Amino acid sequence: MDEKVILKVRNPRSELKIDEPHALPPRLDSMDGKRIAVLMIKPDANIYLEYLTQLLKEKYPTSEFVRLDGRTGKFVTIHDLPEYDAFIYGVKNTAGFNSEQAIEWEQKGTPGVTLTTAFCEPQTPRHAMSACTPIRTYVVPCDKWFDVHETDDFYKLAVDSVDGIVHALTDPLTEEEKNPKKLEYDLSDLEFEGADYTEAYDKFQTYFMDHKFTDGLAVAPPTQEAVDKMLTGTTRKPDEVIDGEGCPTHGIVTIEKIAINAVMAGAKPEYLPVIITAYEMLCDTDFDAFHPLATVTSSQLMIAVDGPIAKEIGMNCKTGYLGPGTQANSAIGRAVSLCAINLGWLDFDIDGGMTGQPSRYCNLIFCENEEESPWEPFRVTMGYDEKDSIVTIEEVMHVDGYWWADITNMPSGSVWTYGLKNDLDRVAERAQGTLEDKLHPDLENINKINFYDKWGKIAAKDWIGGKTYVILMYPGQARQLAAAGYTKEDVLKYIGNYRRWPWEKLDSDLQASMLELAKSGKMPNLTVDDCKPGGSVPVCNTDKMTLYVTGPLGGQTLGFFCMGSYKSFGANPPKVPFFSKKITGATLTESGR
Repeated sequence: MDEKVILKVRNPRSELKIDEPHALPPRLDSMDGKRIAVLMIKPDANIYLEYLTQLLKEKYPTSEFVRLDGRTGKFVTIHDLPEYDAFIYGVKNTAGFNSEQAIEWEQKGTPGVTLTTAFCEPQTPRHAMSACTPIRTYVVPCDKWFDVHETDDFYKLAVDSVDGIVHALTDPLTEEEKNPKKLEYDLSDLEFEGADYTEAYDKFQTYFMDHKFTDGLAVAPPTQEAVDKMLTGTTRKPDEVIDGEGCPTHGIVTIEKIAINAVMAGAKPEYLPVIITAYEMLCDTDFDAFHPLATVTSSQLMIAVDGPIAKEIGMNCKTGYLGPGTQANSAIGRAVSLCAINLGWLDFDIDGGMTGQPSRYCNLIFCENEEESPWEPFRVTMGYDEKDSIVTIEEVMHVDGYWWADITNMPSGSVWTYGLKNDLDRVAERAQGTLEDKLHPDLENINKINFYDKWGKIAAKDWIGGKTYVILMYPGQARQLAAAGYTKEDVLKYIGNYRRWPWEKLDSDLQASMLELAKSGKMPNLTVDDCKPGGSVPVCNTDKMTLYVTGPLGGQTLGFFCMGSYKSFGANPPKVPFFSKKITGATLTESGR
């Protein structure tokens, strides 16, 4: 009888950081005579919560319902609610941070309920799982969220939801809520048996698909031999635990686990130092990885590899540089995505976003075309040595320039070119974006999320804007500009001075704020002399813009409208928000050692 074939593979999943179990505090015995905090996550819930609060006050006249600014993630300022008997927190109709504020309030003894839309609800139990603290949620009964003018719809929603919210606050605890248990999971290596290799291989692929270990496509089997070979690409120890955690489920990440996922992606060992660096950056707690990986907007992840290692490992920087077609670009980008799936336990059924994103297979990965660029490379601009190799990551919300006839058009080296100045003006227009918000800076916008400490009056720095923008200029345009005397700095200065705003069009409050900003010297292209009658001020902050030269000589300029996800949501955001890290530990290339 023929021997069975056994395919043995390494488990690609990571361990998780899970807190000790924490039971929920008891629910309210009744709603009468209580003091309850009604906390708003973001402004678009204001009208709904106002109606809800009104209905609750009418229903329970002996209770006090206090509206508070709850916010989310790093914008939260209320970390304890000792003066309240319970809380209502909502509405969660998006997700920007890998946190759930209700957990902290529940753990400190205040019972409550988180209001959420059906689309965002599945993320809340995952946060609860990691904290090992159950969370009570109430899914508000609406098919879509409403505009500020649809007040009747908001009122009806409040009427339809008030009883369900009361039940969530008063229904007794379940056994699971009283005695939560830690998630149990098995990270043992796996074996697949078949009559021949094909059957064993098919069982392997089916298992990995069924258990969501892949991006929906077949992967290479991560056998021990393949993983050992992959690890020859780095000097770093297999059991080294990297700093930070895998997002969104707080994974404990080791070099070996990264190597396992690199094998699955079809990478070569010489790619591993680049993959490690890129995923290390996603694990860095100063980078809001949750937003590009798991938020509802289905944004994209930029991975820029800069330096001599890109050429050594065969990355494409010319025709079709954003892929597909080149093993290095595709495998590195895919390996980072598989690491997010398996080391951060990303689940596309929860984290795929409203539309999904085709680039999530391999991400927006590219390198500079240094051979045909007339300017210094990005790494030198950022203060690295020319011999260094670095990775830069950023979240991309939108790509300008894919279609020449659209409003987002950008210069091309083909038939759609309009001369040096007109082409440069098009880049400047796209980099600055619309100026509509400059016309009405005090206009209430319920869709602004957490950006201002006080909604209404707007400070000069916010009026100028915090847009982060990456220009990918094709070499032909860069050469034309360089021949005319432009440096990279000159291009950014041109953008900063394009469509300057007349001083007289600013109201008195904004003029005062603008003058203080000018005196601080913290805004490029803005001086004290600009702040007077006849003067003008910039409408964009070029410290938050940068420029790469990449693609074929007669290619297409693109613009990446970015989130600015590195340290931008803390108390002291960096002047230049681009997150770069030097590649080290390489063994199979001269660069990146």
